[in-house]
Amino acid sequence: MIAYLEGQILLSGANLIVLKTSSGVGYAVHVSTQIAEKATPEEFLTLHIYTNVREDDLSLYGFENIEEKELFIMLIKTSGVGPKLGLAVLSVLSPRQIIDAVHMSSTESFSQVPGIGKKTAAKLCLDLKDQLKRHPISGIDSGLGTSSETGSTLAGMEIDAVFSALKNLGYSEKEILAVLREAGSPDLPFELRLKKALSLLTPLR
Repeated sequence: MIAYLEGQILLSGANLIVLKTSSGVGYAVHVSTQIAEKATPEEFLTLHIYTNVREDDLSLYGFENIEEKELFIMLIKTSGVGPKLGLAVLSVLSPRQIIDAVHMSSTESFSQVPGIGKKTAAKLCLDLKDQLKRHPISGIDSGLGTSSETGSTLAGMEIDAVFSALKNLGYSEKEILAVLREAGSPDLPFELRLKKALSLLTPLR
C-alpha cells in the first residue's frame, strides 16, 4: 500500500496530478481542488497518500498533511460517501470548516458539496461527531471533547451558545460559521463573543 509520495509534478488537471518520483515512475493522484489549482509543472510536491483498492481499480488520493488524510478516511467511512465524494467535501470545505460543521450539526455546510443531499449531510454530521470523539485528529482542535468538562469541551459549549443565539436572530448556518472563528477567543465571555460575531455579520447583509 502506498502511503506517501514525493516528486516532481509532470501534469496537473481537474483534481488530478501526475507525480514523478526519483525512481522515474509517474503516479496519477487524485487531489482536492485547492491542491490542483496550486500545482505547477516541474514543481516538487510531497503528498500523504490514501490507496483505494477495489477489484477493478486501484486509485491514489493525495493530501498535503496527515490531518487531511485522517479526516478523509473518516469521511469515507460514512455510508454512501466514497473516495471521490470525500475528496469533493475537502475541495469545498477546509478541515477546520468540516470540524465546525460537525460540532454545530450544520447539514447546510455539507449540502454545499455537489452530490451531497440532506440525508447524507445529516449522516456525516452524526458519524463524524462520533468518530472525532473517539479519535480526535491531532493538529485540529475539534472542540468535541469527552463527557468530562475539559477546556476544549467548555470552549465547544461556549461556541454552541453563540451559534444558537445567532441562529435565533435569523442568521443562516453558512453566515454564522463564516465568522464564528473570528469572533475572539473561546475563553471570552458569551456576551463579548456574541457582540463580536454580530459586528462581523452586520456588514455582510
